[in-house]
Amino acid sequence: MPGPAPRLAALTWALLIAFAPATPARASPVGTADGPGDVALAIGLTAAAATGTGLWLRSRYRRSDAKADAADHGGDP
Repeated sequence: MPGPAPRLAALTWALLIAFAPATPARASPVGTADGPGDVALAIGLTAAAATGTGLWLRSRYRRSDAKADAADHGGDP
């Protein structure tokens, strides 16, 4: 961002952080998602999302490595 925009953004964040009212943290449940079934569902969905992301990243990097290996025939020139 050219110009004064980065400075203005930094000043805005600094003022927001400095003058935001500090409230004590609460440890009470919010909403209705506090039963054991809801917790198990959340854990299962998180594990499935993590597994899917890991497999996607693995296939993506394997494809990049396969292209690099196909171009490089190895050996000394």
